[in-house]
Amino acid sequence: MTGLTLDHVIIAVHDLEVATADFTALLGRSPSWRGEHPQYGTRNTLFRIDNTYIELLGLGGGAGDPRWSGEIARFLDAHGEGVYALALGTSDVDATARDTRERGLEVIDPADGDGIDVDTGARREWRNAMVSLKSTNGARLFFIQHKSPADALPLAPAVVGEGAYVQRMDHAVVLSADMEASRRLWGDALGARLALDRTFPERNTRILFYRLRDITIEISGGAQQTEEGLGKPDRLWGLAWGVGNVEATCARLRAAGIEVSGPRRGIKPGTLVATVKGQHAHGVAMLLIEHTPESFKPESREAHGEAFDNAPPSRAFTVKALDHVVVSTADLDATVARWASTLDLHASESWQPEGAGFRLAKLPAGNAFVELVQPLTADHRVAQTIAERGQGMYSISIEVDSLDTAVADLRAKGVPVSDPEPGIWDGTRVARINKSAANGVSVQLIERP
Repeated sequence: MTGLTLDHVIIAVHDLEVATADFTALLGRSPSWRGEHPQYGTRNTLFRIDNTYIELLGLGGGAGDPRWSGEIARFLDAHGEGVYALALGTSDVDATARDTRERGLEVIDPADGDGIDVDTGARREWRNAMVSLKSTNGARLFFIQHKSPADALPLAPAVVGEGAYVQRMDHAVVLSADMEASRRLWGDALGARLALDRTFPERNTRILFYRLRDITIEISGGAQQTEEGLGKPDRLWGLAWGVGNVEATCARLRAAGIEVSGPRRGIKPGTLVATVKGQHAHGVAMLLIEHTPESFKPESREAHGEAFDNAPPSRAFTVKALDHVVVSTADLDATVARWASTLDLHASESWQPEGAGFRLAKLPAGNAFVELVQPLTADHRVAQTIAERGQGMYSISIEVDSLDTAVADLRAKGVPVSDPEPGIWDGTRVARINKSAANGVSVQLIERP
């Protein structure tokens, strides 16, 4: 079965505008997207962080299909605000639906969907498949395949200082009254990798850690199965946010009037944590977590009991060379001529990739090259960078021996990095390290055939 990711988390809220303001303050990031769905009678706000995105979902935007708006209303009436659903990402939703049906899940036929940002008019398309609540112990899950490019949903811009905003999701917590049923769902049916199965008899607690790429799904329940727990629904309960500096984040939140306890040492050696409390959390149990270098040492993992023995052995990736540097320009032809006359670097090729909103030129320089890029539309990210900072150095590209190994290794160290995708140069694959992990420098990893 195609490997699953935690594509996004849906949080149901009563007042979308209030929740949007609160999450902007909580995350330290402004929204990536604001959408309306008149056909469903719902509205949403999206915040894309480094390894997933958060969807705040509220009623409004038209009468819509009562099957959708009514379901949200019933959830809010019964449970109040909180985590409503987990969206599991896949590269082939039809294959995933077929495979999980064969494993015993009841999955509704995949259907196409789309959304429009009410602020920009941008459009995104996807295909998803809902999983019946009867198959998921009552936890709302669905599979989603994005048909639009990853950058169709832009990264939520940070609005606070370095280290004080939420960078990524560390883990999501599910409360279970039937741990064996949860194990069958996440392990047997969904095929997620079990990283930890640990019991704490003194606390009558059992926890299961399932890994979806670099995000953990933590299932928590009783160490001893009770008869009354059999058949009771699971509860999507909490989210843990990874931050660069938990002390700075706590200070920022307190200054904004948000109740926080901590920071304090986490259970895992080398971590610092804090708890977000009060109405600003909108019914979600929230933890802030900072991983210090100590938390990545083998002895720290052993002390925490993280059983990674069932995972394939990892090896460090190798940096092969500086592949190229990217320089932004508003006038490609003039810049090519200037580099030729000034540095005697001449363009070996100049072209516009099919369907791309930019032109580029390649200027070989020894074993590396300079890539000059001219955006063709004002909304292109390179154009936005030029508008903010002027023309100049845009990014560096580093060649690695194995992109998949590099991404896995960096994520294991807590470094936010995008999923691998095809590059613009023939046969290449690339992934991008978030600027927050590289002193504000945009770094691209590239694998060549």
